[in-house]
Amino acid sequence: MKRQIATYKEIRTLIQFGDFYRLKSPFEGNETAWMFVVVTKSEAYVFYFQVLATPAKLLKSIRLTGLDEAAGYELIGTEQVFDRDELMYAGVKIPTALIGDFQTVSWQFKLKNSKNYPNDILNYGRMNPSK
Repeated sequence: MKRQIATYKEIRTLIQFGDFYRLKSPFEGNETAWMFVVVTKSEAYVFYFQVLATPAKLLKSIRLTGLDEAAGYELIGTEQVFDRDELMYAGVKIPTALIGDFQTVSWQFKLKNSKNYPNDILNYGRMNPSK
């Protein structure tokens, strides 16, 4: 529980003031996906929720939206960098290791490089909550 609260405090401003995208509707199936993007498009946080487990799952992905047109995004926690088109058209692969009901996974992306913003604006784009 402490880790969840710490994570929320870290991304609170992003959730409160960022752009919200519903990637998968909770009313149209067994899964839901949400995405929050900082206004400067320098950071994005994606949440995927699986309500009930399904046997023999197919490989699935979530297509992201609202990203910078000329940018690459780094997946935080790894050193992988994805092109915006790869994330928006091919999507992020949903892990097949989600076993059981009420499973969730999240991804955090940060802008790695962009032709649209100088570096000083990218550094400002990270939104930190005040105490």
